[in-house]
Amino acid sequence: MVEVGKINYRDLVSRADLHYEHTVKRSEGGLPLGNGRMGSLLWTSPSALKFQINRADVYANDCNTNSFNQRHMDYAYASAFVDIDFVDFGEDVFLDESIRQHLSLYDGIASIRGDGVTVEAFASAYQDAFGIRVLDEREDPQGINLKLKMLRPAEVVTKNHSAVSTLSMADDMVVLKQVFREGSHYCSSAVVIGICGREARARMNDEFGGREPVGQYRKSQVIGQPNETEMRLCVKPGQGMFDIFIGSAASFDEDEDVVAEAIRQVQHALNTGLDRMLLEHKAWWNQFWEKSYIRLHSEDGTAEYVELHYTYYLYLMASNSRGAQYPPNFGGMLLSPRGDLRHWGAMHWWNNMNLYYNAVLPSGHNELFQPYFNMYSGMYDSCVKAAEQQWGSKGIYIPEVVTFNGMEVLPEDIAEEMRDLYLLRKPWDQMSDRFRVFANAKRPHESRWNWKYLEKYVDGQFQYVERGFGPFGFTTHMFGTQVGIAYHYWLYYEYTKDEAWLRERAYPIIKGAAEFFRHFPNLKKDADGTYNIYHTTSDEKYYDGKNTMDSMAAMHTIFPVLLKAAEILDMDEELRPVWQELYDNLAPLPRSDHPDAVLRTAEGESAVWVGAIGPVLDNKSNVDLKPGRFGDLSSLETAYDQPELFETTVATIKYYETLIDYDWSRAAYEMSGTGRVLAHMGLAEPFKQVVLAQLECVNAEREYCYFDDTGRVKFFDNRLTVREGVNCISIQRLGNAAAALQSALCQSQPPGPGKESVIRIFPACPADWDAEFSLWCHGGFKVTSSIREGVVSIVKICSTIGGTCRVRNPWGEAEVNLIQAGNQTVTLTGSLLVFNTHAGNEFELIRGSIK
Repeated sequence: MVEVGKINYRDLVSRADLHYEHTVKRSEGGLPLGNGRMGSLLWTSPSALKFQINRADVYANDCNTNSFNQRHMDYAYASAFVDIDFVDFGEDVFLDESIRQHLSLYDGIASIRGDGVTVEAFASAYQDAFGIRVLDEREDPQGINLKLKMLRPAEVVTKNHSAVSTLSMADDMVVLKQVFREGSHYCSSAVVIGICGREARARMNDEFGGREPVGQYRKSQVIGQPNETEMRLCVKPGQGMFDIFIGSAASFDEDEDVVAEAIRQVQHALNTGLDRMLLEHKAWWNQFWEKSYIRLHSEDGTAEYVELHYTYYLYLMASNSRGAQYPPNFGGMLLSPRGDLRHWGAMHWWNNMNLYYNAVLPSGHNELFQPYFNMYSGMYDSCVKAAEQQWGSKGIYIPEVVTFNGMEVLPEDIAEEMRDLYLLRKPWDQMSDRFRVFANAKRPHESRWNWKYLEKYVDGQFQYVERGFGPFGFTTHMFGTQVGIAYHYWLYYEYTKDEAWLRERAYPIIKGAAEFFRHFPNLKKDADGTYNIYHTTSDEKYYDGKNTMDSMAAMHTIFPVLLKAAEILDMDEELRPVWQELYDNLAPLPRSDHPDAVLRTAEGESAVWVGAIGPVLDNKSNVDLKPGRFGDLSSLETAYDQPELFETTVATIKYYETLIDYDWSRAAYEMSGTGRVLAHMGLAEPFKQVVLAQLECVNAEREYCYFDDTGRVKFFDNRLTVREGVNCISIQRLGNAAAALQSALCQSQPPGPGKESVIRIFPACPADWDAEFSLWCHGGFKVTSSIREGVVSIVKICSTIGGTCRVRNPWGEAEVNLIQAGNQTVTLTGSLLVFNTHAGNEFELIRGSIK
C-alpha cells in the first residue's frame, strides 16, 4: 500500500495557534478556553488575569417566562467573573511592551507571560474545572488576590423572575452560587476556587468577614440586600509556583447541591494535581487532532490562511460543544466576556446555530454534535404540543427561535385564537384584548410572538410597534428550520449507518417534521393535482407567500428522506403510500418562469430559483440559492439524476453573478452559505473568492447588525466577530468557511435527498492551491488524498463499517487500479467507480492499469 503522506499533527495544528505580543484592547479578543460544558475567554488588565465562567446549562428562565418582554433582556450561561490580581501597590505586570500570549491548539493550553509573572491555563478535558499554574519571579513579589465576583447585584427581581447570588467559604475555598426562579423554573450554578502550593486566606468585607450569612432574617428580597458582590482568596506573597483550580456545576433540580458538586470538582483536581491533569488533558487534545485533517499551500499564502481558520474552527467547536445537554448559544457560545446579557437574547436561533454544525460530520468528530441533538430531542414532546396548539397540525413544530426546553403550553383559548389569526382564518384587526395582553408579556424574539417589533413606553404603559404585516414576523411562519434539524439527524445516520440511532433518535424527528407539513391546514391539493402551501415566509421575508422556498425546499427534502428511513427500519408501511403520493404530487421549487413568481426572468432566459410565488406583503423580489445548500437538493451529482434541477441552480448562480457585478466578494456575508453552494457546484475560483472575503469580513460595514454599537470591529485578535451585536461573539463565518472548504476538497453527496451518496475528490479545489486532506464521508468511509499542481495523487479509502463505496472517478474516464491490502488489484473503468467493502478494509485508487 502506498502512503498518501505522513502528517506531523503538532506542526500542522500549531500553524493556527494564536500569538500575541500585545495586550488585547477589548475583552472579546481574549484567548478562548473550554471543555464543551464550561468555558471562558482569557484576557488581561494591566494588573490582572481575567475570566468569565460560562456554562452551557445555566438558563435564567425557560419557555414559560412572562418577565422578559423586552428584546435582548432574557439571559443565560454566565456563572461568575474571576480576576487573578497580581498587583497591589507595585508595578503592573501585563503591558504591551513586554507581554507574550500564546494559545496552543494542539494541547488546548493558553500561556501568558508578563513582567515577572507567567501563567498557564487550560479547561480540563475530563472535568468541569480550569487549571491555572502561576509562576511569580518578581524580585519584590506581592500578595495575589483571586477575586470571585457576582455578575449583578446580589438580589435582582424582574417581574416574576428572581436571581439571587450568594458568596460563602468552604475549606479555604471561595464559593459563588446563583439561583434563578420563575414559576416552576429553577436553575442554579456554583463556581468554586481553590489553590495548592501556596498559603491563602478567604476574605469578604461584610460584617462577619464572609464566615457566616448576614441578613438571613429578611423576608423581602432586594430590600436591604447584601452589598458585597465580591470575595477574595488572598495568596501569601512569595516567589515560585502555585496552582489554582476553578470548578463549576449547574442543575435544574432544586434537590441537587451544585455547591457540593463544584467543590467536588475542585477537590478532585487538588487531589489529582495539576501535572497529572495537564498530562491527561494534553493527551485528549492530541488524540482529537488525529481524527482528520486539512493541509493547504499556495504561493500567495491564501491557502494557508484558509487552512488555519479551518483548524481554529475545530478547536472552537471542541471547546464549546462537547459532553453537554445543550449546545452553545450561537451568539457568545461559552466565551461571552461582558456578563450574561447579549444582543438577541438567550434563545437558540437555528439559522445561525446550524452554521456551527454543518462542518462537524466530515471532520469525524461526531461527539461535537451531541449537545445539539440532546437539546432538540429533549424538546420533542413540547414540539408535538406546539404543532397541535399553534397550527392545528400533527407531528412536531420546532420554530426558528426556541428556548432550550421548547415552547410553553398555551391556554386553550389562546391557542385557538392563535390558530385562527396565524392561519389567516380571522382578520388581524379582530385580535381579542385577552390575546393581546397575553402576547404582550412574551419575548418578542420568540418565533411565536415575532410579529411584535420595537417596544417603547407611552405614558408609563409598555407598548409594541408591530412589524405591520399582521401575524407575519421575521420568523413566525418559517417552517424550513425543523427540516434542517431533521436532516442533520439523517446525515448523522448517513455518516455512521447506526440503525439504532436512526430508529431511536432520528426517525421520530424526521417523521415528526414531515407529518407537520402533511397535516398543515394551509397545505392544499389544488385543482391541477399538485400540493401547494400558502401563507408562509422564507428566510425572514416573502411574507404571506405561496410555495415559499423555505417550505418547499423543506418538503422536497424531508419526504424522500422519511420514505428511505421508513424502508430501512421497516416501519409505517401503511403510511408510506400516503407520503409517496404527497411527494409525487408536490409542487416544484419556486422558479422565475412561474407567472406569479416574485422575480420573473425574460422570455427565452433561463429560469432561476426564487424566494416565493407572489404576491407577498413585503414586496421582496430576488433569486434564491437555497437548493444549493439545503438538504442535498442540488450538487454536482444532481446533474446525473435531475439535470433540469441542476441547470436551474447553475442558471441561478449566473444570474446572481450579474447582481454582484461578477465580484464574488460581495456575496461574502458572515451568515452566507454561498461558498458552500459554489463548492457543491464545482466552482473553484468563485468559492475561493467568497471564502477569503468571508474570513476577512470585507462586508462588515454594511452587514453587521450593530456595527457602531460594537466599536466597528470587523474581527478581533482571536479571529472572532461580534457581527450580531454586543457580547454576541460568533464563529458563523468560520463554520461557513469550514463547510465550504470540506466540500471543495471532498464531497459525499447524493444526487438528491435519500438517494445513494457518491464521493468526489477535489471537486472545487482552486487551481493555484496544493491540498491534502483526510475527511469522513457518508457510509463511514475515511478518505485521504492530495493534489499537487492540479494532479490528484492516489486516493486512500478506509471502510470503517463496510458497505458499497461509490466514487466519482477523480481522473475522468481513465482506468483506475483498486488496490486492497493483501488482495489482488482490480481495474475499474468509467466515471463512477463502485466496489464493495467490509469493515476494516483499506483501499487505494491509483490512475492507470497495471499490466
